[in-house]
Amino acid sequence: MLPVVIDKRMTCIAKCVRQDAILADIGTDHGKLPIYLAQTGKISKAVAADINEMPLQKAKNNVKKYGLDGQIDTYLTDGLKGIERFSPTDVVIAGMGGELIEQILQEQTINKTGVKYILQPMTKEESVRMFLCENGYTVTDEYIVEEGKIYQIICAEYTGEFTAMTPAEYLLGRINIEKNERLLEKLADKVISRQKVKIAGRQKAGLSVEEDVRCLDELLVIKENCYGKR
Repeated sequence: MLPVVIDKRMTCIAKCVRQDAILADIGTDHGKLPIYLAQTGKISKAVAADINEMPLQKAKNNVKKYGLDGQIDTYLTDGLKGIERFSPTDVVIAGMGGELIEQILQEQTINKTGVKYILQPMTKEESVRMFLCENGYTVTDEYIVEEGKIYQIICAEYTGEFTAMTPAEYLLGRINIEKNERLLEKLADKVISRQKVKIAGRQKAGLSVEEDVRCLDELLVIKENCYGKR
């Protein structure tokens, strides 16, 4: 049987998973990520979890189809609730809104120590980073992926250390800025456009824009130093 095929976004997420990890894939949908990782020998075990029965059944069918019943469990649950019974070392929460990712992390019942979190919010990346910084997580790596649209992938571990970033770093990612790879300029353009819309809206409403303008200035400086400008 041919191996399962995953897209560019999921391939980047798969690369973030550690060798021989016990994976918890939250919001697994069809279960393609854990199946791919099992087929490529990257993980030792996995649990494919979802809050909805229909996608979980699809994942279960796919796991069986590829003969991975003994390596991948499926589990119906809300977020990370009950996932501690599988003792995951690496947790993927991808393809959902930033606020939902924050809620899942806030309500988790697993032992966070030593766990690698691989997060791919569809919205509010800056809010996810702020949540991590304010709740004892350290961002350890970041990636920008383009596939139709631009996605940000955030890797983090719980260290108990409380940190802070600048407004532009929350939006773009401090590590993404340090890496200064090809897609940073494109991401910066997108965020700058959004920031300008925000400022215009606040001005129209008669609200203060001082902090927003400072953030925009920081974003513009970062853009000028992007890979494409060097």
